[in-house]
Amino acid sequence: MRLVTAAQMREIDRQAIEEYGVPAAELMEAAGRTIAVDIAESFERGTVAVLAGKGNNGGDGFVAARYLHRAGWKVVVIYHEMPNRGEAFRCWGALPDEIQRIPWSSIPAPAGLLSEFDVLLDALLGTGSALPLREPYPAIIAAMNAARVPIVSADIPSGLDPDTGEGDPVVKAARTITFGLPKVGMMSGQGPVYCGRIRVEALAFPADLLEGAPPFLTTLTPTEARALLPARPREGHKGVFGRVVVAAGSEHTPGAAILAVHGALRSGCGLVELLAPAPIRPLVITSMPEVIAGTPCGTSHLEPLPKEMVDARLLHADALVLGPGIGMAPETLESVRSLLSYPDCPRVLDADALNLLAADDGLQRLLRPGDILTPHPGEAGRLLGTAGWEVQEDRWKSARALARKYGCIVVLKGAGTLVADPDGNVCHIGSGNTGLARGGAGDVLAGLIGGLLAQGCAPWDAARLAVFAHGLAADQLVREQSSRGMRILDVAEQLPLAFREIERA
Repeated sequence: MRLVTAAQMREIDRQAIEEYGVPAAELMEAAGRTIAVDIAESFERGTVAVLAGKGNNGGDGFVAARYLHRAGWKVVVIYHEMPNRGEAFRCWGALPDEIQRIPWSSIPAPAGLLSEFDVLLDALLGTGSALPLREPYPAIIAAMNAARVPIVSADIPSGLDPDTGEGDPVVKAARTITFGLPKVGMMSGQGPVYCGRIRVEALAFPADLLEGAPPFLTTLTPTEARALLPARPREGHKGVFGRVVVAAGSEHTPGAAILAVHGALRSGCGLVELLAPAPIRPLVITSMPEVIAGTPCGTSHLEPLPKEMVDARLLHADALVLGPGIGMAPETLESVRSLLSYPDCPRVLDADALNLLAADDGLQRLLRPGDILTPHPGEAGRLLGTAGWEVQEDRWKSARALARKYGCIVVLKGAGTLVADPDGNVCHIGSGNTGLARGGAGDVLAGLIGGLLAQGCAPWDAARLAVFAHGLAADQLVREQSSRGMRILDVAEQLPLAFREIERA
């Protein structure tokens, strides 16, 4: 599903009205009606306070107030400024006399009054407000949040920057009904926290306007994820489902190899082969006897193999996962250089492979467009020559910059993982939770991406599907347990159930 900036949505609005002839009144009427229907379906009929601004967002709220009143709700409109022009003014005038209208300035104890309602409708500001907010809007938002009443936001929670997902203060909504397309800020920064459950309504916007033209900012829905699943033909065998080679681990980090191999095995691929230092191989084989042990690559860390051995290992490989736990030894750099020089195999570069890439300019010349880089913010900072906190300040921009610089698919990990390609497309993946915020999560993800590549998924699709399934597995576990004690190995074991949920989407 496509995401838009505030400027892009304003342009869609303008084109719909001026070029396609969609009446502005029709859009506002449809928006307000949709809000009212959502509230009526989501809550027991009772009392609702509509907190409305003087612009179009307030106009949506006035329409919703009218429909809720008609449906038997007791409705009160609370406003700071009355609208004086446009469609919002028309909708203000169309409010039934039975709906009480209260100016904000006349309320002595706002939080106390608001707490008496069953639902609050946030129709204050929308996407066009200038930040930081001026009084009384911070006070109104603070009172709404303090009332501890479910809040439904019209289009976007008031105070939330529609492009960055930041803001202070911001309405903390239980539900957000957004119009046309979801906004980038709803999926960025603190956006998911403030938006609550998001419902997207196309209203009367022409479909071709909503589809737009690339490059795209998008988010992945469960239905879209299902369409990315590789085929599982009934007559398939292990050769059909692909062979992954995992080059991972060192004497001090054997767990990285174990987790990466586990992720690959749980992807549905047919064969997984391990390239690792000798001490690691028995640890992996003992826990996962399906794995092909391969040739030992060093005694304590990854060391170069003779060319004929590299050829033998990668000749029949359908994907290579390179980097988890391999360390930064000079011999390991030469091993990475040798593996990246092999011409035919799609690759996933993770962890220390990325650190080596950042430290050695020569490795970048060995990258190919189908390669997938999977940095966390710190690694992304090293690859961009900046700090991890700067990456986090604008994750969308950072993901695009990385993909453009290296000419590869980039998976920028973190809360709201982003997948970017060199053409400027960026996809936000909304699954996952803080249970993944621990060592080893990226190792499982790297193996999972490699397994999907081996089954024939295109790199862009493999990266998006793997991140979605990885996060969904963690979300399924949280339904039964706290994220505090979640083990990353549990996430890998949960992947088959995550894939089943995707298949049923």
